[in-house]
Amino acid sequence: MIFYGTNSSRLKDGQLQNVTCPNCDTQTSMTYAVFGKYAYIYWIPLFPMGKVNVLECNQCKKTYKLSELPEQIKKKFELEKHTGIPFLHFSGLAIIALVIGYFSYSSSRNKALDAEYIAEPAIGDVYSTNSDSPGQYTTMKVTTVTKDSIYVVLNDYEIDKKSAIDEIDISANYTSYTAGYTKSQISAMFKNKSIFEVDRN
Repeated sequence: MIFYGTNSSRLKDGQLQNVTCPNCDTQTSMTYAVFGKYAYIYWIPLFPMGKVNVLECNQCKKTYKLSELPEQIKKKFELEKHTGIPFLHFSGLAIIALVIGYFSYSSSRNKALDAEYIAEPAIGDVYSTNSDSPGQYTTMKVTTVTKDSIYVVLNDYEIDKKSAIDEIDISANYTSYTAGYTKSQISAMFKNKSIFEVDRN
């Protein structure tokens, strides 16, 4: 279940002096409170949704929204120094931005490492590849590296999800199918994304 909705927090309160209440027609003071509204998900503030200003006559105790009061009181209220929107109300967006930034950095770092591993192959490297069967993926493990060539043993199995390819990358699945490639062929396969990931333990 996803818990989401809106809430508010008190940002500031104070007093307006020498104002006339529209209800009791008394020159008095009014207590005001400024509330910041925000949307939340799982109780984490996501983004602000504006402010609500509430005023109460100290004489008759009637409460008003600022929009319900005469222009004279509105102007006096606006002259008060009010607080801005607190960073806390943006915390959900900040968390989302950090997560996106982390995954973007991690993805670019992984791609850079994959390119390094392709350029300098090592025995034991596992290449995740597109299978000859459409929509299927498999792996091959490097067994020998020479000056110009790479020899691999092919995985006996295929899988239909890239994200689950680790499930078939187990030693028992590499039995008898072997192949040899030049280093330039492996580089070309990586560039055209036939090899889309390199795992080096």
